[in-house]
Amino acid sequence: MRVVIVSDFGSVNGGAAKVAIESARGLAEAGVEVVYACAIGPVSDRLDHPRIEVARFEGEEIWQVGNRIAAARQGVWNAEAHEFLRVLLARQPRHATLVHLHQWTKAFSPAAIAAAGASDLPVAITMHDYFSFCPTGGYFDFRAGAACGRTPMSAGCVTANCDRASYAHKLVRVARQWRSDEAMRSLKAPLFIHVSDFARRFAEPFLPKSARHVVVENMMEAARREPADVASNRHALFLGRFTQEKAGDVLARAALAAGMPVRFVGEGPLADEIGRINPSAEVRGWVPAERVFDEIKQARCLVLPSLWFEPGPLVIAEARSLGVPVVLARTTGPASWIEDGEDGILVEGGDVDGLALALERMRADEVARAMGQAAYRRYWADPLTVERHVTRTIAAYSSLRNEGRLAAVG
Repeated sequence: MRVVIVSDFGSVNGGAAKVAIESARGLAEAGVEVVYACAIGPVSDRLDHPRIEVARFEGEEIWQVGNRIAAARQGVWNAEAHEFLRVLLARQPRHATLVHLHQWTKAFSPAAIAAAGASDLPVAITMHDYFSFCPTGGYFDFRAGAACGRTPMSAGCVTANCDRASYAHKLVRVARQWRSDEAMRSLKAPLFIHVSDFARRFAEPFLPKSARHVVVENMMEAARREPADVASNRHALFLGRFTQEKAGDVLARAALAAGMPVRFVGEGPLADEIGRINPSAEVRGWVPAERVFDEIKQARCLVLPSLWFEPGPLVIAEARSLGVPVVLARTTGPASWIEDGEDGILVEGGDVDGLALALERMRADEVARAMGQAAYRRYWADPLTVERHVTRTIAAYSSLRNEGRLAAVG
C-alpha cells in the first residue's frame, strides 16, 4: 500500500500538522510507503525515513503572499499547486495508492481536493476542522459569539457577517468554499476520518451523501506517570488560546462565582479581559511543550469551556493520562470520552452558572480525587498511542479496498 499525504506544512506548527507528520512516520514504520506532499517549510526530521518520500511544492502561506488580492486569488484556487499535485498523483501506482488530505487551506487551496478527484485514486480526508463544508472552518459566528446554526453556503450563510476579521474576508472564504464544494463533488465515495464520535455525528449531515465515515482519534504520545494528587491541588486550569470561541472569559466568570482559584496558560486577545473579569485569576504565557504535563499535573481539574464544536483537542487526553479530571462543554469532541459525573463533568457551552456549579463540586477533595482516579484508569485502559492511531488508520484505508482498487498492506 502507498499513501500520498497532503498537508500544507512540512513541520509541526499546530495540531493538524503534528498528526499528519506523526501519522506519516507511524505508517512508514508499519510498512506503508508514504509520499508526504507539503508546501510550507521547513521539513521535519520526523519525515526522514526510508519509506517516506517528501514531495515539496515551493509554496507559501496564503496571507504571506504579496498583496491581499493576490493572496485571496491564491487562497481560492492555487493553479500551480493543482499542477504539482496532478503530476505527482499521476506517477503513483494505480492499484496500490490512495490520497489522504489533512490540511490544504493555508497553501494548496481547494485545488488539492480537485487534483485528488481528477486522479481517480481513492481519497481519505481527516476532519481536523470544518473547512470541508464551512467557509470559516469553525462553524462559529464570531459576531454573535455563538456556534453557527445556518446551513453552510445557504443564502443566510453567504450573507452573514460572521467572520473573525471582516465581511470582505468572509466573502473570500465563501469563494474558496464554492471551489472546495465543487472539487468535493468530483470525489468518488470519499472516506472522511473524524477525530471523535461527537465530531462525526455533528459533521456527517453536512458532507457528501456518497461519503463513508470512520472515527480515528488523534495520537497523544505520553509516558505513563504516577497520577496527580489532585486533592492537594487548588486551581482549575485553562490551557489554550485566549480567544472568543475558546471561552476563557466564561471560565473567568464561573471561577469567580465558585470561589475556585484559576490559572490561564496561553495567549490571545482576551488576556486583558480575563484579568478584568477575575482579578484573582493567574494569567500566564505559553509553557514549553516539554513542561505541559508538569503544568497540568499541578491542577485540580482542567477546564475546556469551548463555545464552538471543537472536534478533538488533545489537552483533555493529556489531563486524563495524569489523572486530572476535566470539566468541559458537552458540545466538544472529547465529551464523548467522558462519563459525566464519574471521570469528569459535562456542562453546556457558555453557561456560566452551570460551569460555576461544576467548579464548586470539584472543590470537594473526595470528588476531585475519585474523578481523577477514574479518569486515569479509563485513559490507560485504551491510551491514544501512535500504534493505536496507525492501526486504526490502516483499517480505515483498508475499507477503500471495497472497490477493489487498492492493494493490501505489506
